[in-house]
Amino acid sequence: MSILIKNVLLNKQRQDVYIQGNRFAEIGENITKPADTIIDGSKKAILPGFYNTHTHAAMSILRGYSDDKPLFEWWYEDIIPIEEQLTEEDIYIASRLAILEMIKSGTVFFSDMYGFAEMTLKAAQEMGIRAAISAAGLDLFDAERTKRRIELYKNFINTPNPCPERIIKCLSCHAIYTVSDELFLEARRLADEHDLYLHIHVSETAKEVEDCQEKWGMSPVEKFDSLRLLTPKTILAHAIHLNDKDIEIIKKRGCFLSTNPVSNMKLNSGAFPFERLYKEMPAQVTLGTDGAASNNNLSMIDSMKTASLLAKMQADSALSGKASDIFKIATINGARAFGLDAGEIRVGALADCILVDLDNVFLTPNYNLISNMVYAADSSCVCDVICDGKPLMRDFLVAGEQEIISQAKALSEKILTMGS
Repeated sequence: MSILIKNVLLNKQRQDVYIQGNRFAEIGENITKPADTIIDGSKKAILPGFYNTHTHAAMSILRGYSDDKPLFEWWYEDIIPIEEQLTEEDIYIASRLAILEMIKSGTVFFSDMYGFAEMTLKAAQEMGIRAAISAAGLDLFDAERTKRRIELYKNFINTPNPCPERIIKCLSCHAIYTVSDELFLEARRLADEHDLYLHIHVSETAKEVEDCQEKWGMSPVEKFDSLRLLTPKTILAHAIHLNDKDIEIIKKRGCFLSTNPVSNMKLNSGAFPFERLYKEMPAQVTLGTDGAASNNNLSMIDSMKTASLLAKMQADSALSGKASDIFKIATINGARAFGLDAGEIRVGALADCILVDLDNVFLTPNYNLISNMVYAADSSCVCDVICDGKPLMRDFLVAGEQEIISQAKALSEKILTMGS
């Protein structure tokens, strides 16, 4: 497949962008090569798509179900009782809703941690988005659960990947307070054996760190390091409450950090120390949304603005969380965290990109497009999305979106009966 985008704004210049297969093949003026699809970019700008490095996609079906509670009460009292009743089909429907929302807000990749991972994988395959889908590990220190989760890991690994060009299979361990050493160690062994990424929540709340110190005499980061869980293929979500030793370990091991500012603020978990971490390891900081049950959306555009403003407040400096730095963690850093040659508009790079509507009121005037995208834009600015060289949204429309929304509404009615 080939796509030719004519006269689109790129780096403040009008350019033609030619996509051949799943790569940017040529960028220049007056490209005349034949193409299967020609897009008029005269009122648009082209940008990299967004790479959401931490979410729980299917939790979109619980958007607004429980709000205004601290993390542990919110999760244990309201969310877990519903999650335990969801079926594979429910997860599939909910994952499609999440992917629809991500596409419409310019996301081309998401890293997911949730149950029934095969269903999220199926939805991602069908809808054309790029993803890293993990089999979720959580055993609550119960030996029987541990055995079942290890079997789940192995089954997920052994199931053929139907779309290896876009989908990465991973393993995840929920957190220090929900996963036994045995399950952590088996996840590490399997990740080593099969060269897989490992996705873990870490140091999200002060209580998590305090409890870990009391139980193990060390921080969650130190504990994970003692279990050999930390490598350049480890994604650490949240990473709010870090001490100096934690930061040195993370830098040394080459792990990637995923900050989730909207969810962290809403659950009052704390503020990611962006100024210090970005200064010390600028290539290792990425951005995520967390799930829509705690965010309450999956818009990376919203998360970029919040990340920037929170960084400024946390550092007490208007120079922290610069628009260019925040845009970088939402694009190229997220891509590189998963070994993708993407996140920028460059000949030879994977053809993941968005087109934004320069007639949109939030992008007018357009003195600095990156600044506008971080501080002013919302999802209405995104008019086209291309992932792996294929259009996922054209002129604001995603194929089948009304059916996806209708099925999600029906599922939400079912969920209301579960909680009654």
